[in-house]
Amino acid sequence: MAQAVDVDLLARAIAWSGDAAAGRNEAFNVTNGDVFTWENIWPAIADALDMTPGAHVPLSLAKEYPKWIPLWDELRRTHDLIAPGLEEFVGLSFQYADYSMRHGQTESGPPSIVSTVKINQAGFTEMMDTEVMFRKWFKLAKASRLLP
Repeated sequence: MAQAVDVDLLARAIAWSGDAAAGRNEAFNVTNGDVFTWENIWPAIADALDMTPGAHVPLSLAKEYPKWIPLWDELRRTHDLIAPGLEEFVGLSFQYADYSMRHGQTESGPPSIVSTVKINQAGFTEMMDTEVMFRKWFKLAKASRLLP
């Protein structure tokens, strides 16, 4: 299980903490407010990318992505994308994805769950559904010609 935080939500929480008396000199956890598993979120991600989710296939994105570089370059040309080459575009994201999805691990790791009770009690109660967040950012990436 994991949690995510939408950058717009985080920005609003930071702005709130700078203005609210209850936020002064305090440290807060900020998350979307829900908990997800990658297995459960994939259908929403696939739908946001106009794809059908496939069967579970364990693989290391960090090890596999070099094979995808020419395919990515072809997609960029075909769809007139403004996105840079794959390595520049994703940076260390494939390595981070392998870590967060526990590729190669045989035991479940500690949950990546933090409490947002403190910030809620202090007055910032905004939340966001993580599926909605993924859909929002993929829609923006497509509209910005970063993804086909």
